[in-house]
Amino acid sequence: MQRRAFETAAITGYGSRASWDAAAVEILAVMLERWELAPGAVFSGGYAATVLAVTRSDGTPAVLKIGFPHAEGVPEAIALEAWPAGTAPVVLRQDPWTWSMLLERIEPGVPLSAADTGVDAALQAAGKLLARIAAAEPVFGIPSLRSVAQAYAAAARQRFDAHRPNLDEFEATELVAAGLDELEKLAGTGIETSMVHGDFNPGNILQSAAGLVAVDPKAMIGDPAYDLWPLVSQLGSPADRPDPQGTLARQLAIAADAAGVDPVRAARWSFARSALNVSWYLDERQPRLAARDAELLRAWAGVLAGIRTGTGI
Repeated sequence: MQRRAFETAAITGYGSRASWDAAAVEILAVMLERWELAPGAVFSGGYAATVLAVTRSDGTPAVLKIGFPHAEGVPEAIALEAWPAGTAPVVLRQDPWTWSMLLERIEPGVPLSAADTGVDAALQAAGKLLARIAAAEPVFGIPSLRSVAQAYAAAARQRFDAHRPNLDEFEATELVAAGLDELEKLAGTGIETSMVHGDFNPGNILQSAAGLVAVDPKAMIGDPAYDLWPLVSQLGSPADRPDPQGTLARQLAIAADAAGVDPVRAARWSFARSALNVSWYLDERQPRLAARDAELLRAWAGVLAGIRTGTGI
């Protein structure tokens, strides 16, 4: 059965996250009954969904996911079905109206962020997974990275003046402005035909019996170099190392080589996405997290400068 985009009407159907949380309890009960599922443990750690281990009527294990309606999640089921076999859990059933999916359960399902794999080996394996996803044939119903990035940049520009006092305090005003410039430039150039995960962080990469699989995409079609930023920025906690810039540069080189993407574009996207993250945290009134990410932005600026001057990757 061909999967559908989730219904966008649900995005405006809830006045707040709290109202959706209350509705999700009812949706969960309905889907358990409709799909004849026995509930198991609740998976923790996800903000944009309620996820539950379940057992189907024939005794096979599965996962029930009730998604929080948001624009980035609309094409999730389409993307999971379009990716090559073995790169994502199989979508067994879907209800587009309630944002519900019944998914293959991945075993052991340990996130790459919690795996005992060495950082370099993890970067290589994740890069190879990204290459397989990027090579999938683009399908209708998934937005372009160009349009999404342009919208991100425009929104960040609109709130820039309101954020200036915090940015000045972090000594990051010029860096964030430069990062948004880079975001706009990247949005208008480069590959436009590859599948992009959109949130390729180590928590969304799980160990299966056959290798790694990716979950929870914010799927787009565009430049796969976009995807390396969260993987490289989070795996092994480079920000906590004595030399964050050097650690990021080394890890980016490993991941980009394994993924078969241009390391220069990957560094540019990483700088741009770091700037965008600072803006998002300030918009959410989380200045401490914004200050932390401003330091990461500074490190990515150094990585990019090193590449451009020939002293980096």
